[in-house]
Amino acid sequence: MARRRLTPEQRREELLEAADLLLQACGTALRVEDITTAAGAAKGTFYTCFDTWDDLLIAVRDRRLAMVEQRITPLFDPTAPQHWPPLLPRLAQVLVAFILDLGKLHEVLFHSTFHLRHPLPPEVEPATRFAALLRAGQAAGAYVDLDPEPTGALIFAMIHETADSIAAGTDYERAMRALTTALNRLVLKPNGASSCHSPTQDALC
Repeated sequence: MARRRLTPEQRREELLEAADLLLQACGTALRVEDITTAAGAAKGTFYTCFDTWDDLLIAVRDRRLAMVEQRITPLFDPTAPQHWPPLLPRLAQVLVAFILDLGKLHEVLFHSTFHLRHPLPPEVEPATRFAALLRAGQAAGAYVDLDPEPTGALIFAMIHETADSIAAGTDYERAMRALTTALNRLVLKPNGASSCHSPTQDALC
């Protein structure tokens, strides 16, 4: 059967799609030939699309981050009008789903030597963005007076640990209820407490 004729952009996208799915399932135990075989491409095609393995991983990471950015950017916008009580739980829900969906790709992209070689730009680091959001919430009178930088890092650590716990078998609703309660008690002023009790309800508040 004749090989399909694809533009370089189409071939690159097919390799990216194959790499994303295989890394999600296999993690670091993946080879270039596994990706090209899954994409129906010759091994040499990989190096016409990506100079190095790290270039592939950067492209996979950018692709994944672009997907989640569509959902979180409006929530992280400190200049936008906000309904503050459910805001952090809504962000947490999106980020937990993002981490869980990565599967083994999470380890490859964010907990490996690749991440040490190619860290995220500071402006898109979750802890940095949470710090900016905390400042906005404090300025609006919705959040208590906490040091934004270490608190932002703590918030992301709580979200990350919740995702890890769910991946290990903890009931999703139970874990997210605990996270929602902890986040709101940490940052909300008493008169801004949310009346929501579950992640589903938080998303609708």
